[in-house]
Amino acid sequence: MVICPIALLRVQAVATQLVEPDRPVDRAARQAAIEQLLARLEAGYVVPEGAAAATKSVRAALSSGTYEGLTTARAFAEKLTADLRAASQHRHLAVYFDPEPSPTPDRTSPASSTPPRERFNYGFYKIERLLGNVGYLELRSFANLDDAKQTAATYLDGLSNFDAIVIDLRQNGGGNTPMVAFVASYFLGPAPVHFTDMYWRDEQRTVEVWTTETVPGRRSTRQDLFILVGPQTFSAAEDFSYGMQQLKRATLVGETTGGGAHMGRGLQRLSPLFTAFIPTGQSINPVTKTNWENVGVAPDIAVPAARALIEAHLIALRRLLDREKDPAWHATLKRAIETVSAGR
Repeated sequence: MVICPIALLRVQAVATQLVEPDRPVDRAARQAAIEQLLARLEAGYVVPEGAAAATKSVRAALSSGTYEGLTTARAFAEKLTADLRAASQHRHLAVYFDPEPSPTPDRTSPASSTPPRERFNYGFYKIERLLGNVGYLELRSFANLDDAKQTAATYLDGLSNFDAIVIDLRQNGGGNTPMVAFVASYFLGPAPVHFTDMYWRDEQRTVEVWTTETVPGRRSTRQDLFILVGPQTFSAAEDFSYGMQQLKRATLVGETTGGGAHMGRGLQRLSPLFTAFIPTGQSINPVTKTNWENVGVAPDIAVPAARALIEAHLIALRRLLDREKDPAWHATLKRAIETVSAGR
């Protein structure tokens, strides 16, 4: 099941606005989009009270003529989004100017028949060896597991060579919940762990998400694990961070995360000009029986996000130093600490 990250949807919306010129929108078009939106909120929005509050706010704005001066599609979508979020206190909820694509007359051209390349390496942005044999992985999204499993396995297998590991989620806006469990599997061992739950209001059911018994390549269960977080850490990235924190498997370093525990299945078409992202599900942690919606995930070690890597690296090196028995490598770790400390 694919859970669309709000960060990806923002990128898609920006791309649409760059390609598509703004369009005029009249009262009838605004009314039609609003009616579709409110009907879908009532039917499936994950928090019924939030749906009621958002509906009340939008209808009041409609009655007072708030939207009458918004004669372009983009301006209307932005105002409607702002009103929805103010009423529901929900950052995932959004309406986009997203016109239906025009039919392509030539479907046999090479451009239309060639699938697009994955230019962002499925979120696996960087892997690096830091001083003292500390591994660093910058992960910017949790991509669709079916598409990205091989890439993920390659990077995660490589982490097993290091003595401590830092995963950087400071620019990770979320993604795919099955990928969250797959990544977690590399750090939790072969016994399946109940990692998170997805409750879907529109289906009135809860889906349990477990780590996997087998993974391609090697696991990293012996190393200290640090996760870097900040305000841009959101949605599925928070699910991973929160889950690893509650299982006492990782130390979170940085600032409190963005606070988005709700999710959906993608953009819903409201009209020929507009789509909406309407969360119909929420993450529930099996340990705490709750989530981080609107409050974020608090780090174990609070430092400015910009300094989180240096602080995590130093903590990792000091822990390694305390355990090191080999005199030569002990001296190497001491020098590494001095070097990293000097760059604070």
